[in-house]
Amino acid sequence: MIRLTSPSRFIRNIGWIGMTEMVSRASRLITVIVLARFLSTGDYGLAAIALTTNELVKVLTNTGIGQRIIQSGDEQLGAVCNTAWKMNWVVCIGLFILQCAIAPIIGLVYDDMRLAWMVAAMAGVYLMMPLGLVQCFLVQRESRMGVLAFVATAQMTIDNILTAILAAGGLGAWAVVLPKLLVGPVWVVGMVRARKWRFDPAMGGADWREILSFGRSVLGVEVLKTLRLYADRLIIGAVLGLDAVGLYFFAFSAGLGLSLSFVNAFGIALFPHLCEIRDDVAELRRRWLNALKLAAKVAVPVILAQAALSPFYVPLIYGQRWAEAVPVLALLCLSAIPRPFAEAAGQLLRAQGRPGLELGWSVGFTVLYLAAVTAALPWGIPGIAVAVCAVHWLVLPAMTLWVAIRILPPSLPLAQEAAE
Repeated sequence: MIRLTSPSRFIRNIGWIGMTEMVSRASRLITVIVLARFLSTGDYGLAAIALTTNELVKVLTNTGIGQRIIQSGDEQLGAVCNTAWKMNWVVCIGLFILQCAIAPIIGLVYDDMRLAWMVAAMAGVYLMMPLGLVQCFLVQRESRMGVLAFVATAQMTIDNILTAILAAGGLGAWAVVLPKLLVGPVWVVGMVRARKWRFDPAMGGADWREILSFGRSVLGVEVLKTLRLYADRLIIGAVLGLDAVGLYFFAFSAGLGLSLSFVNAFGIALFPHLCEIRDDVAELRRRWLNALKLAAKVAVPVILAQAALSPFYVPLIYGQRWAEAVPVLALLCLSAIPRPFAEAAGQLLRAQGRPGLELGWSVGFTVLYLAAVTAALPWGIPGIAVAVCAVHWLVLPAMTLWVAIRILPPSLPLAQEAAE
């Protein structure tokens, strides 16, 4: 049975995930300082291309299977989990083969076969994921975000510590890549211990076509979201070179990473919070508007402070040679302000079973985003940062407002209720 979560529990869930992100960022800060001292911009560029390729393939695991588990009623849950388990294995084995196949192509495109070995090595993670995916989504369904937080904290902290040690040991770009594979078992063990579940033939199975029907729009949205996060690096690397993409990757990691951590935590906690009451329009409206107010109170001040203080902390923490990344870092920070509100809009559409509408917006946004990045290439990394910031501020507020008007009935003025 899905437990109804109170507003305070929703905030606690965000807090758990947010704490995970803060702990991982603290360890990541140490790692980035070490990397800034031991890695060249070329090493950063290699790592950025390898990680980007991995993330662009990994997004194909977001098939909506997990969100279908979260949405399922008690009477359907066993059958849905059985089918999800089978589908996860099919998807992950397919992605392992796909990533290994494209690895040498990436090496040839960027004229560095080290990339091929890095991309192929990270593919091994896909063979571990199905062992814990069903358990992970059951934990989310039960709103036990503290459990997810503990496992994720352990995984990311070990990842960051290993990265720092390997970088100091002279492994170059491999120091960033290799830990992604080594920490995979940490997540699997954590999920298996967190939620007892086994495939049970007696429970039968759900219609896989129905799961795919729901999931294809979710997959489309997640693919496009990942494309926006990472495709700019591939474009920059191919046109401006590895040093340029290394500078951009540093600015992204040191600046936007914290903001995206909040957006991720916000979305993970909000979806089950809205699913519980998706048939109660008044309560749905109240919860959604409260989530927007929470984002405004927490995320916006932090992002503004980070952008304003970047000229001081970047040279101090990372070294003077990264000072040229400050304007880029600040602009990328500012592009994050509308993101949590658009994330809330997308989670509302998914909770209402209408991910196709989110997909439509995501297609338009992605086309504009990639066009803006490409058009800004003649102006270098600073011009690209301006384009990224401008497109986010142009599209995401419009999406949020449109979803509010389209999904939430106009019987009660949104502005009036938000002020209550």
